[in-house]
Amino acid sequence: MNVKMLFFVFVCSTFSWAQPVTVTLTVNTDLVDQTNVTPLQTLEKAAQDFLNNTRWTTERGTNTSEISIAMLLTVNSVNNNSYVGTLQVQSGRLVYNTNYTAPLVNYLDSSFAFTYQEFQPFYYDVNRFNNNLVSVLSYYINLVIGMELDSFSPLGGTPYFERARTIANAAQASNASGWAANQRQNGRYDLIDELSSPALKDFRTLVYEYHRNGLDVMTDQSKDAKTHIADQLIALQNVMRRQPNSYLIQSFFDAKAEEIGQLFSSGPEIETQDLIRFLNRFVPSMSSYWSSIPR
Repeated sequence: MNVKMLFFVFVCSTFSWAQPVTVTLTVNTDLVDQTNVTPLQTLEKAAQDFLNNTRWTTERGTNTSEISIAMLLTVNSVNNNSYVGTLQVQSGRLVYNTNYTAPLVNYLDSSFAFTYQEFQPFYYDVNRFNNNLVSVLSYYINLVIGMELDSFSPLGGTPYFERARTIANAAQASNASGWAANQRQNGRYDLIDELSSPALKDFRTLVYEYHRNGLDVMTDQSKDAKTHIADQLIALQNVMRRQPNSYLIQSFFDAKAEEIGQLFSSGPEIETQDLIRFLNRFVPSMSSYWSSIPR
């Protein structure tokens, strides 16, 4: 077994068995009457403790790699113990043999309503709905872990997407806010439904190919890696024709547009006309990034 194969086996086993999760959660109260801030300050610490002290993945042995997640909870309104706001969830993925962290997830939950009483305990039970705050946070943690694992092994995140779906099903049955099917383009239930759908399997394959056979080999085979990434992106047009309004794919380009623009505007040159044509046609909202790619 050669060195590269040994590394591949190590990566797969490491990220399948043990994956520490570090979460930084910030509560933005700028839009709230400052007399209502104290419970939110308590919430920020309690939620962060909950997120970082819960064992989200199966532990086996010692592992120094970790998933780093940033959450920004912006509270727009407060009514007694009821809160309405938005939740931004972002994470990155360390590229092999570099210090570069590639952006991986960028979700904006614009329909986040929950109740919170100061000092209430947080409990994680994947099969049971306790309150919307815990369910939403737990849902996104599992979603991010699933995306991270998909980037290291083909469809490797499936068990965590299944957990996120279980959380969504339990929350939907409770009639909690933001979980209805077909609620909107970026609804939580619809997002996990896309990730679980055979129709979006090619997208999940792209996540693996882009990172594992693209970015991870960039330092040794930069031109081949860039060509491979370009080919994989162009192949995504088949999925985008079938799912023209996919929030999952939209959020991928929200996270990746700047990286893609920088990747193909520097380093060894490759043929980019087909890639630029694809990007301008299917992701025109990010044209400012595509304009930096030489033709």
